[in-house]
Amino acid sequence: MDGIDISLVKTNGLGLKRLNKNYFYEYSVTTKKKLMNISLKDINLNLTKKQYLDDLITEEHYLALKDLNIINKCDLIGFHGQTVYHNPKEKISIQLGDPKILSKKLNKNVVFDFRSNDLALGGQGAPLAPIYHKLIIEKLGLGIPSCILNIGGVANLTYWDGQNLIGFDTGPGNALMDDYSKIILNKSFDDNGYFASQGTPIKEEVTKFLQDDFFKKVPPKSLDRNSFKTTYKNLTQKNYSTNDIMATFLEFTLESIVISLETLPKKIKNIIVTGGGYKNSYLINRLSKRLELSFLDEKELGIKFDYIEAELIAYLSARAIYKLPFTFPSTTGVSKPSSGGELYKFS
Repeated sequence: MDGIDISLVKTNGLGLKRLNKNYFYEYSVTTKKKLMNISLKDINLNLTKKQYLDDLITEEHYLALKDLNIINKCDLIGFHGQTVYHNPKEKISIQLGDPKILSKKLNKNVVFDFRSNDLALGGQGAPLAPIYHKLIIEKLGLGIPSCILNIGGVANLTYWDGQNLIGFDTGPGNALMDDYSKIILNKSFDDNGYFASQGTPIKEEVTKFLQDDFFKKVPPKSLDRNSFKTTYKNLTQKNYSTNDIMATFLEFTLESIVISLETLPKKIKNIIVTGGGYKNSYLINRLSKRLELSFLDEKELGIKFDYIEAELIAYLSARAIYKLPFTFPSTTGVSKPSSGGELYKFS
């Protein structure tokens, strides 16, 4: 919820060529506060203001794009919008944004709504990344089985062994740590895991956390960013030190990833870690030692991890145009390989 990642790529939904045109647009302080408030309040209350929120997010995307020289060069905009609620059990996934307005303001065709078709066909609507992660693994010529682990607000992984494409959310990524950092430390995140590294994980709290029903479910499975809100509230109300609480939240993330990797069909040979969690050096060092694996980094691979999700949405937009599937029974639980996305034409 910090801003918008933008990438210009050339893709037909089968291959993808990076053009080294990547941008980050940071949300205004006001927008960040409004989005944070949404996550702290009842979603039904916020949806009474949905048109206002759609307009707000659309305007932010317009401001992010309008002065970039890439707009004249692009044929199509993939617009994911801002996810504010995801409930696979109820078949609901809500992304803020109005593609009609964005299309009209920029005079460009826009693809939006990547999850609804999957939900309608019995899927969880997430994760969307596995088909693009598979392409990355193949293009890099990584030895299989390989895995791409994205540690965002929620952590999710993709596994590819040449035959089986598996994808699912593993548990909390940075969400619990970031929320605690913002509320208690007045910092956007725990930089390099500094505060977590000064604390000691509370073992009984970690054990209790890992007994959550989510970890007993067989993939495919997905989470909302706020799925562990009750866990967060219960832990932060106890008389533990700030550093110990942060260390415990980090341990939640780490252990849920380890458990998830243990459920895969084969032991992986390679792993790429992306998302904001990649920049938490304390988390990455702990995870590397725990898994007894060295992580491939972006410099040796020639990829900017910050923009993989922006590339993903462009890739899915092309697949949407050409009616190519991007969710599968083994990644979202959808009844059959399915495409999605809606095209909004500016003219």
